[in-house]
Amino acid sequence: MGATVRIAEFVAKSRWEEFPQEAIAQAKRAIQDSIGVTLAGSVEPPARIIQRIAEAEGGAPLCTLLGTRVKTGGVWAALANGTAGHALDFDDTNFAMMGHPSVPVLSAALAAGELALANGRALLHAFLLGFEVETALGEVVHPVQYERGFHATGTLGTLGAAVAAAKLLELDTAQTQHALAIAASQASGLKENFGTMTKPLHAGHAARSGLLSALLARDGFTASATAIEGPQGYLKVLGSRADDPTATLERLGSPWKILSSGVAVKPYPSCACTHSIIDAVLELREAHRLLPETVREITVGVTHMVPKILIHHDPRTGLEGKFSAEFCAAAALVDGQVGIATFTDAKTADPRIRAAMGKVSVVVDPSIPGDLEHHMWTRVTATLADGKRDEIPPREVQGHPVVPLSRERLLAKFLDCAELALPKERAESAAEMLDSLEGCPDLRSLTAILRP
Repeated sequence: MGATVRIAEFVAKSRWEEFPQEAIAQAKRAIQDSIGVTLAGSVEPPARIIQRIAEAEGGAPLCTLLGTRVKTGGVWAALANGTAGHALDFDDTNFAMMGHPSVPVLSAALAAGELALANGRALLHAFLLGFEVETALGEVVHPVQYERGFHATGTLGTLGAAVAAAKLLELDTAQTQHALAIAASQASGLKENFGTMTKPLHAGHAARSGLLSALLARDGFTASATAIEGPQGYLKVLGSRADDPTATLERLGSPWKILSSGVAVKPYPSCACTHSIIDAVLELREAHRLLPETVREITVGVTHMVPKILIHHDPRTGLEGKFSAEFCAAAALVDGQVGIATFTDAKTADPRIRAAMGKVSVVVDPSIPGDLEHHMWTRVTATLADGKRDEIPPREVQGHPVVPLSRERLLAKFLDCAELALPKERAESAAEMLDSLEGCPDLRSLTAILRP
């Protein structure tokens, strides 16, 4: 059985009873976090542009643009919410996928769920399946696909979104196979666009393409039964370590990827590769009461993959700053904190931060493990004006599955984000509903709260 058909059969035949409670709990955490960052991102310029076009061009007003009063057609809602969810680069990551797993899948699932009049349990079920498929395929294609320059949030997220939408629309095995194959032809996203509005568009496009693929397949649109594994298919063209992913796909759900590779929730709204840099500089700053004037140099050792990700060494916009090791280290040193307000065009022009950036050097450190699980580790060394040196060695960062954010911190992040778009009372009500999502009888009761 080929990969495309194997995945389709796994999705169509999946039952709720197969999910362990811990997987459901992790999915609820991921969904809460993703909705929070989507609400925060809904007020950002990339999201606003798409919202305006969606309002003008969208179809029947059946689906909700989170954080707005607008309702539109399903594929426009998936595009708008997916872009908003990734607009701040505050959404979760997964090391096997080497991208952002939750926002593309959830954005497609929310729109499909509203179209299908689905309940909270159905949303969780579809989300878990989409997460499983995109991260399993991530194990097959990486690091080859990523090193070729493809952005996994766009390429793998499209397939995850198609899976989630297919499940919510109750497609059978044959229809799900066609949905996956249609989605495979739409999978896209280039790392060259990191630090621009087009990076969050990758997540929105993935959500839109996944939902559109499922809708087309439901109405009889056809595609190849070998679109993923064929000689001119997804794996061959975009790149993978193995042409035949059979061994990996035979393990779908055994164990569930949301428990094995897990979800890394972001404490900072920037590229995940900057987080260990930020953590280390903040720790060194606290330990030595550092000021920019008392630091001679900060050396950031990274794996060989990071220079292809943190590509902006002299950022001029807040979006570019999210993909700059130099800027993130300097901002942490100067301000002693990093948050949404850090990544603005004004901050990248701040003379104190720009002066501190000149003291930051980035080098490839071959002693840091370069495998997928550890490719974001860093070694940060501060040399003080008096010649003293201190180092933070490679380690896990806050939010990683082995160092998860506490329930309290996760809720605080959600409320901080949600209240950028919603009144405080609505944000709190949404948090309560998401905490018991499997009991939600109609997703429209949730999406109604997620509007101002």
